[in-house]
Amino acid sequence: MAPTTHKILVAGSTGATGKHVVQMLLDRGDTEVIAVARSQNKLMGLLRNGEEQSVKNLTVKEAGISKLTVDELKVLTEGCTAVVSCLGHNMTFKGMFREGYFVSETVKKLTEAMPEGCRFVLMSTDGLAYPDGSDPKRTRFERGMLRFLRWLLPPVADNEMSVGHLFDQAKKENSCEWVGVRPGDLFDINDEEIVRATSKKDYEVFDHTFGSLFGDNSTARSQVAHFLVDLSTMGKRPFEKKYNHKLPVIYQYKDPASVTIVDDDEPLIETHG
Repeated sequence: MAPTTHKILVAGSTGATGKHVVQMLLDRGDTEVIAVARSQNKLMGLLRNGEEQSVKNLTVKEAGISKLTVDELKVLTEGCTAVVSCLGHNMTFKGMFREGYFVSETVKKLTEAMPEGCRFVLMSTDGLAYPDGSDPKRTRFERGMLRFLRWLLPPVADNEMSVGHLFDQAKKENSCEWVGVRPGDLFDINDEEIVRATSKKDYEVFDHTFGSLFGDNSTARSQVAHFLVDLSTMGKRPFEKKYNHKLPVIYQYKDPASVTIVDDDEPLIETHG
């Protein structure tokens, strides 16, 4: 087994994307994983069985992460090099309307609890725009839909508040390293198509969103997980140069002939696959 070089806490570890993050981190063999889950049995049932699964590097904290205090989270994140948040609302009535703004509240607690030098990696959505307005302007219909969804559905505002908190943190002296990942429409692919975190995947990373908000761009959950793992284990210098305090967009790979990107600055375009 390789020496342990990373210690990473994963929030939302039993979610559709979080389970891939945990598995891929374990597959690396050099990473100690602290997974917060309401049920350890559920998490273990979601992980693959086989030689690549290094459960010796996995510690599970059975708890609802939104219920944990900052002091309890300080204990969990002690010695961590990164925290990955895959938290999200379940698409049920309770998840949409009764869970409140637990994601942004947990993000605030986690960033307060993290030790100095720890990196925060947040899974967000491409429905969220850069606060500085640098993303391409959405159509009038899309802007209207986003305003309506923000008013109707707490999870939309919750995502925006999570990123807003991170940008507020970036204004402070000695701000922590952080990045917010914005995937397109999420979907699942067959397990046999999911490879290890060290393997290349068919996705691209961009500075800004493009195309229609509804249906133009999609991303497999395992591809998002691959990118989250990459960000959480990346060296300090390349991370700060390309991703620190940014909101990269991840879309499934498309034929370059079908994609047009205009950016006056040096584009953050990275093809995996």
